[in-house]
Amino acid sequence: MEVHLGNVLESFKGALQQRVLVMLLLETGRVVPVSRLVTAVWNEEPPDSAEHQVRKAVAKLRSRLPHGRDIIVTDGPGYRAVVDAEQLDLLRYQKLLRQARESLNGGESQQAVAQLREALALWRGPVLAGSGGHVVDAASTVLEEQRLSAAEQLYELRIASGEATEVTGELRALVDENPLRETLRHQLMLALYQSGQQAAALDEFARARGHLADELGIDPGSGLIDLHDRMLRQDPSLSRPERSEPRTRRPPRTPAVPDQTDEAPYTLPFDVPDFSGRTAELQWIHQAADRGPKTRPTVLALDGMGGGGKTALAVHAAHHLAQDYPDGSLFIDLHGFTAGQKPLSAFQAQGDLLAAAGIASDEILILPAGRAARWQSYMRGRRMLLVLDNASASEQVRALIPASSDTLVLVTSRSRLTGLDGVEWHSVGALAEPDSHQLLRSTLDPDRIAREPDAAAELLRLCGGLPLAVRIAAARLANRPHWTIQKLVERLRHHDRRLDELTSEGRGVAGALLLSYQAMPPEQQKVFRTLGFHPGRHLDIDEAAALLDVDSLTAENDLDELVDVRLLEATDSGLYRMHDLVRSFVQRVSQDEKADDDGLAVERLLDHYLIAAERSCDTLFPGRRTFGRREGSGRGTDDLDHKDTALQWLDQHRDSLLAAVDTAYDRGLLWHAARLPREVGFHSSIRGYDVLANAALEKGVSASRQLGDKSLTRLNLMNLAMGRWRLGELRDAVVRLEEAVDLALEMQDRHSEAECRARLGQACNSMGELERGLDLCQEANARAQELGFPRLEGSSLSTLSLIQVRLARYEEAEESAGRAVAIFDTLEEIQLSVDALSNLSQAVEGLGRFEEALVWADAALERCRRMSMPSVLPLVLARRADALTRLGKLDEAADTAGQALDKAAKSTGDIHRAVVHLAAGRVMYAQGDLDTARAQQLLAHEIACRMELRYDEACALWGLARTEQAQGDLETAEQHRLRADELFDLMKVSQNGR
Repeated sequence: MEVHLGNVLESFKGALQQRVLVMLLLETGRVVPVSRLVTAVWNEEPPDSAEHQVRKAVAKLRSRLPHGRDIIVTDGPGYRAVVDAEQLDLLRYQKLLRQARESLNGGESQQAVAQLREALALWRGPVLAGSGGHVVDAASTVLEEQRLSAAEQLYELRIASGEATEVTGELRALVDENPLRETLRHQLMLALYQSGQQAAALDEFARARGHLADELGIDPGSGLIDLHDRMLRQDPSLSRPERSEPRTRRPPRTPAVPDQTDEAPYTLPFDVPDFSGRTAELQWIHQAADRGPKTRPTVLALDGMGGGGKTALAVHAAHHLAQDYPDGSLFIDLHGFTAGQKPLSAFQAQGDLLAAAGIASDEILILPAGRAARWQSYMRGRRMLLVLDNASASEQVRALIPASSDTLVLVTSRSRLTGLDGVEWHSVGALAEPDSHQLLRSTLDPDRIAREPDAAAELLRLCGGLPLAVRIAAARLANRPHWTIQKLVERLRHHDRRLDELTSEGRGVAGALLLSYQAMPPEQQKVFRTLGFHPGRHLDIDEAAALLDVDSLTAENDLDELVDVRLLEATDSGLYRMHDLVRSFVQRVSQDEKADDDGLAVERLLDHYLIAAERSCDTLFPGRRTFGRREGSGRGTDDLDHKDTALQWLDQHRDSLLAAVDTAYDRGLLWHAARLPREVGFHSSIRGYDVLANAALEKGVSASRQLGDKSLTRLNLMNLAMGRWRLGELRDAVVRLEEAVDLALEMQDRHSEAECRARLGQACNSMGELERGLDLCQEANARAQELGFPRLEGSSLSTLSLIQVRLARYEEAEESAGRAVAIFDTLEEIQLSVDALSNLSQAVEGLGRFEEALVWADAALERCRRMSMPSVLPLVLARRADALTRLGKLDEAADTAGQALDKAAKSTGDIHRAVVHLAAGRVMYAQGDLDTARAQQLLAHEIACRMELRYDEACALWGLARTEQAQGDLETAEQHRLRADELFDLMKVSQNGR
């Protein structure tokens, strides 16, 4: 890596800055998440402060590069490099390769040679000289392979144009660097031969054979062996061509087995010039072809959903392999899934293949046995390549496979043809994101994509990595130059219209999927159609069993049959995944082909969700109240009595549960719409997705009101209020809690009234209404003890202890927090114990027991990480940083505060954000970094004012006063201190608590 600033070569030393900059430049125009940058820098063992260090490295890079903030921009979860081909030689190189490909397609070989030469001249060696770590080295390997492929293309063109003598030296150097690369060796041998150095050319073959034997224990490939034999025979076709426009194809080979035809048949369809990606699949085909037996055919089969690019992949691979099969290459479409056509029989296919091979029509027999014998007779002893495309049944393919021939057979089919023996299978899934980007760039004006990178990324996400969808989307944009990419994205966002938008000139994703659906037997069509009522992309066996009203074993068999026809994908986690476009299709089918029992299927699924979610939450949140349960034990819920499996179930089904609330509400199933949101809200209190959970709870409130159920309305109002509280929307939370209290009083429900008052006390504490919060929590605690409600007793004590800490009543706070921890430990309640332990740490710190404060903070952190609670983790880390600061362990405190800031930036919960900045400010102040301390305190003050967090506002002002005084600005310091004292006095916080 070299960075030139004008005429100055700037040195970027240190692996951290180098690797971060290189990763951003390798992914120019695309967002690189911070997590990926961490992996690139530290491989598999990053330190806890890794993300913080990456952000610091980015800040340093921005400061060192002119216009650094315009070159490295913050975007979503990471950063994006914004440079063009004039600034980055990698982009210049890739642009030249594209231009060379376009020149070749246009027949301008000499121009392609010039462009390839200019591109290859930019090469200076492996990225970061091969010391960039696993991620960078992997990208470097791809660029190295791309460079060698471009070099091979260049030398092929130059040799074909008569420049054999001129390229021998360059080829010799490349071969010495890559002694096992047979294509380069082939070109060197040919260049030497055409330069009059026949002995040297034959010696090169001997060297290649020696290297391959020593390094890999194999013989040279058929291409090298054939070239060697032709040189020994002094084949005239190897003569040096006259200098002219280069030939891009070798002359046809002489058939090894003579027949009626004069030349080897070659009927492969056009290989699209913009073929992109599929590196792993192509490598698999090449490796399987190389290791195949020499006395019988090698049969490789590709299966996958319609529109997945199987045919393009097979044809592309066939074009690359064709030179290794001198007796010809044949292609046939078996019409297994072709609109308006029946699949070809084996008899028809044999006739078409024989005709394509040049066999006279009077020799293509009309009796099946005779035609089959003629086909096998033709293939005997030949080394050919067959592409059997679009197969629908094993019988179609089995009769076309040669009985005794060194032939490669490539088969494509939507379903896996399990009736074929001796076949190697590979499933073709969605394109990887980089490959989708490459396909779009090669089919649409790159400048157009560069103008709208975010819209292009979303377009590809909506296409789901399906090559057919990407090509159709690109074609629509190309035919509508006045459209922006964003316009098409907005049209595709409409789920019910997406399939219509992905249709062009009679071909489309919907048509491809319809053929698969129509090929199913009626029973399987019904299963597939019923699964269309599932609300999410992922489903498990129990969900399918509920929808289909069958046992788990039958459901699993039904799902696996859909996997076989590639309309579902089985994942490693035991779930099944449906491609977004398949989901759009099946939902359309479900709407078009309605059945009387559709509503029952949806209701069964919602029942399953409610039973399983309630059971999971009962396990994770012991001691919570129960409300009128749905009868039944639920499907597959036996393991939900364990915390780990309960949390895993909720994690896996989160998106489906959210979508189920929408489904229930939209279908008028109000009881489910009122009950499910509670479980989503409880799960969100751990995982921190309150924006989505609150939307579900809003529908829960609405459904409860429509049912006229005051108890459910009160329940959903309280849970929604706590979701709003976590987002820092305190006024809204208080309004909903006060309404919930009124409903509880109206119903004379003392349990609910106590719960709502405790939550109202929690909100009052956040708003700085400490005395009111204290009274509410004390009242709720007394009522909980009276009613025998230990969970509420513990939670009210926990909030009470925090208020007592703020009022500097540390002995009382220690007692309250200690009792709360004891209650939660008895209940085996982990989530609420985290807050109680954190409050206990603050209480003993106020009493001057700093070591013990760190012990309790560490206990809270351990439990928080055990439950993986992203919304609470920043607060617990901040508490630990404060304890470390009081102990004088400032380096560790700074590291912990940095982690807290990183986690807070990723969390959707805002209620604790000011506290985190305050803790960071205290660490910086203790370290003497007054500028950073002041910046953190100002952030805390801004957040506290915006959310009306009066206590946090006062603390921020007090910290600012101390910092301003240390910096010598006594007047500003006094203003901050006076305002802080006013707030503390208003809240009746003593001098000891400020």
